[in-house]
Amino acid sequence: MSFARSFLLLFFAACSTTTGGMHSQATPLLVSHPEQHSVRVARAVEATERKDFDTAQRQLDEALADAPTDAKALFVQACVFLERGSLKEATGMVKRLRAAAPASLEAPVLEVLIERRGTHPTEDWRDSFLWAWRKAGRPGFQDRDLFDGMGDFMEKAKALLAGAWGRTNSAEVRLVLALAGDELDAESRRWLFAHLEEVKDPGLLLAALAFFQRDVLAGEQRDLLRSRLRRFAEDAPTDMQRSLLLLLEPRVADAPFTDEELRELERIAALPDFRPTSTVSMYAQAERLLRSAGVAHPENGAFMVTVSGLVIDGSYLISKVVKASGEGLSADHRMRLGRVLWSLGERMAAESTLVERLVGLNTMREGAVLLMDSERLAQAVLALEEGREVARVSRSLELDAWPLPSLQEAMLAATVKDEWTHLRAFAVP
Repeated sequence: MSFARSFLLLFFAACSTTTGGMHSQATPLLVSHPEQHSVRVARAVEATERKDFDTAQRQLDEALADAPTDAKALFVQACVFLERGSLKEATGMVKRLRAAAPASLEAPVLEVLIERRGTHPTEDWRDSFLWAWRKAGRPGFQDRDLFDGMGDFMEKAKALLAGAWGRTNSAEVRLVLALAGDELDAESRRWLFAHLEEVKDPGLLLAALAFFQRDVLAGEQRDLLRSRLRRFAEDAPTDMQRSLLLLLEPRVADAPFTDEELRELERIAALPDFRPTSTVSMYAQAERLLRSAGVAHPENGAFMVTVSGLVIDGSYLISKVVKASGEGLSADHRMRLGRVLWSLGERMAAESTLVERLVGLNTMREGAVLLMDSERLAQAVLALEEGREVARVSRSLELDAWPLPSLQEAMLAATVKDEWTHLRAFAVP
């Protein structure tokens, strides 16, 4: 698993952690079949995500008939009405939600969002939500009571891939399925390793090298994959992302850099861009390939493929070598590595994703420490604090969990286009 995917897993794990919210959700006292009630609400959420609003409505009618004050059912019902444009009914449901859960932080946002959609029906849903959230006092939704069972991004991505492997014989498509989160058994992994030579896209091959770097079944296929990527690198020596991983991925972490390696690192760090392909292009390619395998809703999976394509392992591997070298670094190598880390971090931090920015800024911080440059260190630390605040705020908003398909589509589009700008708007005053 690549460093980028590991980081994303940690991020989503943090998103799902309850951190002491201030809700006092009303729990229905007289539910004849509590488990059946929960199943109905869960099915309503799943149907809403598929935009099967008739099924969602039937499930919610039954759930609310059984438990009229259940806050979660009221919340989902308000969202369904809002999604369908039934603003009057949505407003009435929010009033019931306020009565059932007076401390609900979601209700005020929904109330203002309904108002905004009424006055600005053609506005982008993400912009409407941002406006409503700010007007409602910028609340954070730390308590997952209302969102429990919603927004399980990783699991939903995997579930939507079910059966796709058997619907295609394309090595390229099957590799994308693996990158999207499809869990492959040993036989499937062996098949993929044996057919990687059929994959022609260098970006996908680089993602495969990072993704399978610790897979013991890969064997000699990894060496063949590296050889192919080196040929691509010879044709495109300005690809920082690929050059960095090819230099560092197979080497022993506890061995200091040689002069030759250090010169190559300096060449790579002087390149203008960290990655050659935009996240928009990466996402569009992944979505197209997943649809070719019959994945009806490829959005989450395509996003996971995009994350796999970031391949940010390089700076982490440099840091491992530096730490392993310890006091054995000469003054000259220390300064040169400091400049490499600073330049590399700058290129990464200039990319559009949150993970690249955070890893890039931390790499800049490590470079400033090696350079013993207090001014640069303060600059990196300040920017890193801002990045962490953006991550903290975005976690608290449960942006992936709101059962509003139009909002989810708008949020995903904004993330793919420029995640940092998108999320930072929620953190700035």
